[in-house]
Amino acid sequence: MAFELHIGRPLAAELLRLLQDEIGGALGELAGTPDEAAIHAARRHIKKARATLRLLDGDVHARALARCENELRAAGRALAPSRDAAVLLRTIDTLSRARPPKATASALQAVRQAWQTPGTPQLDAGDLMTARLALQESAATLTGPAAGACDFDTLARGFATTYRAGRRALKRALRNPDAERLHALRRQLKHHIYQLRLLQPLWPGPLGALHAQADRAADLLGLHHDCAVLRERLASSTLPPTDRMRVDTLAAKRQDSLAPEALDICRRLYAERSASCKRRLKAYWRCATRGQ
Repeated sequence: MAFELHIGRPLAAELLRLLQDEIGGALGELAGTPDEAAIHAARRHIKKARATLRLLDGDVHARALARCENELRAAGRALAPSRDAAVLLRTIDTLSRARPPKATASALQAVRQAWQTPGTPQLDAGDLMTARLALQESAATLTGPAAGACDFDTLARGFATTYRAGRRALKRALRNPDAERLHALRRQLKHHIYQLRLLQPLWPGPLGALHAQADRAADLLGLHHDCAVLRERLASSTLPPTDRMRVDTLAAKRQDSLAPEALDICRRLYAERSASCKRRLKAYWRCATRGQ
């Protein structure tokens, strides 16, 4: 089913459905020997589940929800190394498609050949087992009291808390837009994106437009982070210094072209104060549920 709230159904049951769907989806993707696409899909399911949990900020079952969140975070960490390995090659390919100077293109090809290891498993068996067990533990937590009764005030409060964290991350990034702070902004933005998607039925047009803009900013910040991962790996590699310098310079220029647009979008997304954002969301809810 779609990752969105079904208005008119009990909120607690809807949130439990969403959490179970996403955790079950992640486990399904990790069955057997998952390839890169399956691992990426599993990570996306985990991110959706974590964003849903954040809507329950302040719920009376906070301790159980925190356990579920910790297990989901552990599952995501276990899958991260495979993502970084795949991203390095994909980032090199992206930079190559920009038609750099011949010497730089040759350096990119040399780096790719040095790092490409055909036949290597997408995910270490130990990491795969860790991820599966963590997901199973998070699912078991949800069978208890963790998804108890809640009202929309709880969701609006959780949405505002996530939004406030994004505003803070943006302020830090604007003061010093380095790779670490921009990546921290992207992490907060991803939670906001999935919450917008979940709540989009409250007013599909405007919330859908916000979701699209937030998704665009996250994509730009994701590409920026991919370049940062590439540059970090280059710095510690034993590749020829000339090749490292040429690829690093190209990646740095790519980062410089990505950050301004991403930050410009985020300024608009986070222009509103969190208290005002919460009131607006509650008003949408009242309008959407009128007569039900």
